[in-house]
Parts: sequence; C-alpha cells; structure tokens
Amino acid sequence: MLEFLLEADPTSPYQPQVRLTACLPQVAVEPPLGVYVGDPKVRELVDAALGFPDAELRQRLADLLSVTDQPGLLDALEIKFRSRARPGPTYAGVAPPGHETRCDLWLGGEPDSFLEIICANPHLPRPPAKPDDIDLALLPLLKDRLDLLPAFDQAALAQRLQEYLGTWLPEQVHDRCRRALRDLSSREGAAAVCDRALRGDAEAAAAARDAGYRPSDPARVPVFLLLTRQFVAYREADPDGRVLQLACTAGEPRINEDVIIRRVLAILSTDLPDDVAAAVRRSLRDLGPLNNHSLEDVRRQGMRRAILDRALKLKREAIATVVDAGYLPEDGEPEKLPLLFLTEQFERYDREDPDGTKLRAVLAERGHEYKRKHFRVVAKRAGRPDPWPPEEPAPSRDRSSAPHATTWPSSITGHTFGGHL
Repeated sequence: MLEFLLEADPTSPYQPQVRLTACLPQVAVEPPLGVYVGDPKVRELVDAALGFPDAELRQRLADLLSVTDQPGLLDALEIKFRSRARPGPTYAGVAPPGHETRCDLWLGGEPDSFLEIICANPHLPRPPAKPDDIDLALLPLLKDRLDLLPAFDQAALAQRLQEYLGTWLPEQVHDRCRRALRDLSSREGAAAVCDRALRGDAEAAAAARDAGYRPSDPARVPVFLLLTRQFVAYREADPDGRVLQLACTAGEPRINEDVIIRRVLAILSTDLPDDVAAAVRRSLRDLGPLNNHSLEDVRRQGMRRAILDRALKLKREAIATVVDAGYLPEDGEPEKLPLLFLTEQFERYDREDPDGTKLRAVLAERGHEYKRKHFRVVAKRAGRPDPWPPEEPAPSRDRSSAPHATTWPSSITGHTFGGHL
C-alpha cells in the first residue's frame, strides 16, 4: 500500500506530486476546542518515516515529508514536534556528553531523524494558528525565523525562552533565544522577563538591562533596578531610600516578600556603591507596622518576618538590620528568645530569661526549627553557656521482657503452631 501511495500522480496539487498527497484532504478540519491533533492515520505516516521496517520505503517517505507542502502532513509534523519540543524530564543520550536537555530532538547533540525532516522542510515553520500554541515556538528558533515569534503570546513566549536557556540546546539556538528575549513585542512579555529578573534569573536580568524593560507596576521599578544592578537609574527612581516601602505598595501580581528580602540581603553582600548600600540599609530598617491593617501593612509584616528568619540563620546583614531597627517577632511567637540570643542582644535577653530556663524550654519543644550549631557559635563567641538542652538518654530496654526474635505467639486466629493452621 505504501509503495502504491508513493507512485507519481501529476494531478496532485501538492508537493511531491504522488498519490499520497493527491488523496489526502486539502484542508485540515478545525476542532471545536483546543489545538488540532490531526487525522490519526496521517500521523501514522510520520511514525512510518521514522521506523518503517523497510529501509528503502522509510527513506522515501522521509524524503516526501522533507519537501511536502500538504496541509495534513504539515499538521502531523507539527503535532509530533510539539511533544518533542515541550520541556519534559531530562532525556538521556540526547544532549552531547556532559550536558543535559529537556527537549527530545537530538541524539548525542546531533539532530535525530525527525529533526532532520523538520529542518529540511521549506514549508515549516508556519505562523501559529493560536497565540498560546507555545510548544511550536522552538521551530522558528531552530530555523532562524524570529519574525514569526511576535505571533505567539508574548508572556508565555518569554517564559518558554527562559526555560530553553536553562537546558542544553545548540548554541546558535540559545543565541536566538537571547535575541528574542530582548525583542518581545508587548508589555506583558517585558513584565514576565522583569518578574524572572526579580527572582534572580541571570538571563532575565541581562535581557531586561539590554532591552530597557521595566515592570508594569511603577512601585516595583526601584527594587527591580536595584536587583538588576542598574544603579544610575536606581538613584533617580529612589532618591529617598524607600525601595522596600514602595514595593509594599505595588499591586498584583507581586513577588513574594520573602523572595525580595532574600535578594536584597544578598545584593548587600556584593560591591554596591556606598550611597546605594546606605539607601538600601535605610529602607530595611524602616519596615515598622503601619497599624492600619492595609495590604501595605501586611507586606511590611512579611518583609520583617523574612528578615527575622534570616537573622535566626546568622545572616550578617539581617542581624544588623534586626538589632538597629529593633525588629522582634509578633506578640506570642516563640522565636523572641532564640532571636535575642542569636543576634547577641544579651542585655534584653537577660532581662527576659536571666537563668536561661525559658530558652531551653523553647529549644526542647521546638529545636527542630533551629540549627544547634548556630547557638554553639554564638555561645562560644560571647563566652556564654551553650543553651541547647542536653539530649535525653534513650530509654533502656529490659532484655528479659523483650520477645526473642524466634518467639512467636502461641496461637494465630485460634490455631496453635503445634496443630493445623
């Protein structure tokens, strides 16, 4: 049958002019919902071009798919490409030795037989039928057709480009990903890059700097400029050192306060200009509650909580912030005594717990929330006793009362071992 279908037919309106392209439907049927998944019999032709037992017929079919413009066959090629291009698990043997990839289109770093067909076909890529068909975005990247990328949803495209930059792809494809990331055609795409940059993605930060992207919410611009190290622009956007207070007024969607504090504390440990570092430290120390139960108040509380958490882990900048600003856990939270001890605020600690019994009680109950080595380090440095409660000895077992390994109950379900089970 396949041999018959591959014979010439000059009446076919498609290339190559064979019986197969003549007999297939001229227009793919649109589904009522979702992405067109193609005629199942047509999809089998792609599988046959990759694994048909007869090598000569397999190659003839692969050659046909490499040149065809028949819509149903192009649909079938795109359908298979989607599943191979969608980032999945790490595929073994696909990337070059020493690398890993989440796209299944290569063998040892070289195009597999399916990708060879895709790259050879001059009628692919096509503009996406739907903007959210983001699994097809790798096709224009592979074939250097970046002019097709504006037709995709730009926020989804930005996210997918960054996923591709996080896994092995040929270097020229990574270069195109970077170019595309700097040439997004909508504010939504730029905002998606800015969000990833705020979370610490180095590729996103570089793209945002090069392209001049800014977050969609002006209240988030100062912290974005700070964290992407655009210090000239940061000074203009935050002349009063209110970077975190402004971030607390931002609308939705927002970056988690814990993420912002983690990133801000981390950048303070780098070579910041003195005036920028001073402005950021000033902002860190002015996150007291507003007591109006507003969303800004809640966010300030979240930032203080994040600073306290890092002070409990002996992060230097967090400790300095807590001590200078007088931040303490909310009333009733048990972290107060551990915090005072670990931040070496011993005058306040001794007033609260002069003989250390309260702290030992907290650690006995909630020691799993802390690291013992932190208390040892501080105690040794301050010349104080280690407050960690001693471990309780394991309960002794009376060997005479323990059943011997070979001793079994005398009966199971009413039957003795001496009788019939």
